[in-house]
Amino acid sequence: MKTITALLLSATAASAYTLHEWGTFTTVAGSDGVLLAGLEREEAALPLFSYSHFGMENGNIERGFDDVARRHGAMPIFGFMKGINRPVRGVTVKMETPVIYFHSDEAFDVSVKVGFNGGTISQWYPDRTGGEALPVPPPPADPKKPRPLEEWTLDFSKPWKGSIEWQARVLSPAESRDAILFKPGDSLHWMRPRIPEANAIRTADGETEGFLFYRGVGAFDPGLTTTVSGDDTLHLLNRTGGDIPFAFVFEKSGGTTRWKVMKDGLRADASAEIPTSGFAEAVPNPAMSFVEPVYRDMVSGLVATGLLQSEARAMVETWWNSYFAQDGLRVFWVLPAAKTEAILPLQVSPQPEKSVRVIVGRSEILRPAKEREWLALSRDTDKTRRASWDDLCFRDRFGLAYKQRVETMATPVAK
Repeated sequence: MKTITALLLSATAASAYTLHEWGTFTTVAGSDGVLLAGLEREEAALPLFSYSHFGMENGNIERGFDDVARRHGAMPIFGFMKGINRPVRGVTVKMETPVIYFHSDEAFDVSVKVGFNGGTISQWYPDRTGGEALPVPPPPADPKKPRPLEEWTLDFSKPWKGSIEWQARVLSPAESRDAILFKPGDSLHWMRPRIPEANAIRTADGETEGFLFYRGVGAFDPGLTTTVSGDDTLHLLNRTGGDIPFAFVFEKSGGTTRWKVMKDGLRADASAEIPTSGFAEAVPNPAMSFVEPVYRDMVSGLVATGLLQSEARAMVETWWNSYFAQDGLRVFWVLPAAKTEAILPLQVSPQPEKSVRVIVGRSEILRPAKEREWLALSRDTDKTRRASWDDLCFRDRFGLAYKQRVETMATPVAK
């Protein structure tokens, strides 16, 4: 009896661990609150060792191309789109860099499955052991005539359900300290999520990292409606179905950084109004300056939702340039736990004693004045000024979304 009890206690101890996760859902909305499509572009290439579906390599174009050429006789020409090379349609949400950490006193084998209701998990590391397979058109009858691009296009305006699975070994703290996480080709965005407290993870193929990583694209409404009225007041409405525990309103414009911390977040179905005079802080922001209070306020808010200090700092530092160094108005808000689970259902075996999943909605918002400026620029007869608009649409990460908004404004409303 004592032996059986000891074994049960040992098994319990081996699975007594905590799982933490952070990541971002990015959206772009016009001043009218409508989410805009075209968010398949990315701003930083992933390392060559990362994995992806064919056409979604974001820097790694070595994997998959030979197989397609072999099956189709000729390569489909997709046209490079800043990371997503396969043609897509209707992408209104970019899921960016969710990372899963394990905190355990012992080593154990783990099975992880993440679903994605509304999108595809397009990139990941380490290599997965299962998950969705994107549709691929059959080889053409004539190898010299590849299938048309329309047959390769993924349309996310239609219902979509993605998934990924991993089988891995969570290393003990001692093994984790001895593990080599360095990889030739490591990027700054890749290294910053590593934290010393987390256990290392190793797959059967020997791939070792300090976290499980995945990204995706899709089309769904995360649940926070944002609009900007004619008097430039920002309006927020929580339609997530639960309480938003923390929100952070940020704007960088005209050499000034201003922000408002919403420590208590926003209750379910509640609304908030933030006029231009309603920002709690405003400081001059010369180019390349570091506004330390923004860093500290954002980190504190994330820690209050359950992340470790090191995890919150890792998230803010990974995305600092994208979050806080770029001009624009944006709201960062933590999704309610039930909303996160509904969009990204997580199954882990053995189950953790505690899970902390902090998925941050990043809502990029266009002010009416900026929309009018772009509309005028798009109609400008001066070739130089018009070229600046075309260049913005082609090169900017959110250029396709901006273009959609301007085209909507330019289209007469049917009576």
